[in-house]
Amino acid sequence: MFHIHNETWLDTFRQKGFAGKGIGIGHLDTGVDITHPILRGKVAAFCYFDEDGTAVTTPSPFDTGEHGTQTASLICKVAPEARLYTGAVIEGGKEILRILAGMEWLLQHDIRILCMLLGVPGYNPVFASAVAQFRNRGILPIAPVGNGGIGKSRSPGNYPGVLSVGAVNKEGDVPAFSGSQHFRRADDVQKPNLVAPGYQIKVAQKGGTTSLANGTSMAAAYVAGVAALLFQAKPDASVAEVEDALMASSTLPDPDFVHRYGRGIVNPLAALEKLLT
Repeated sequence: MFHIHNETWLDTFRQKGFAGKGIGIGHLDTGVDITHPILRGKVAAFCYFDEDGTAVTTPSPFDTGEHGTQTASLICKVAPEARLYTGAVIEGGKEILRILAGMEWLLQHDIRILCMLLGVPGYNPVFASAVAQFRNRGILPIAPVGNGGIGKSRSPGNYPGVLSVGAVNKEGDVPAFSGSQHFRRADDVQKPNLVAPGYQIKVAQKGGTTSLANGTSMAAAYVAGVAALLFQAKPDASVAEVEDALMASSTLPDPDFVHRYGRGIVNPLAALEKLLT
């Protein structure tokens, strides 16, 4: 089985010249600390949205919490030459309005991936029409399934048409916090779609330090980075092609636990081979 924390696969991508160059990634979270060495020079555009959903001009990007800096650092670790378009949309109230404003802002930018590191408890269709616009424009929506455990998920990570990501630990096991849910619908009935590293993951912290973090948001950020590498490898790839490459190549340790793993553990090298062949 592909060992989830063995990052030698990154060396193979680098040898092939794939580091995310030319790929824009929409990053909706708490913001980002661009003074951190890992993130310096990585943000192409930044916008803070207040409680009225109004874009607020700022002299420099910032993080209203710490989550955004953490997830951004994981995206940049996997795809260091990708461009981040970061919207600070959570922390501070009226988050649904602010998230919708952030999504509208991102539609104005040249991105191939929408990475929403957030979620509303349960199934709430409030973001559905906006998500559909991204897919229609050839942009892959990625979101965490949520940290509620078995039988629970968050929106938009539980939508059909969103690549939903759960977490695994170093041993390839799904931790108890990682969400999963089966839906009574025709399409995309099982969430998450796949799983990725999301337990005791080294991330950047505001102020230039690092720490270890847990969560399905970390896993979703990791997959967003992998998706950027795949889009660089095949620039004319459709959303469906990249999505299928990621899911079809994932490794399922035990078919009896599909409800926890989805299609399985992300396997970047196998996804690249699937996409290109």
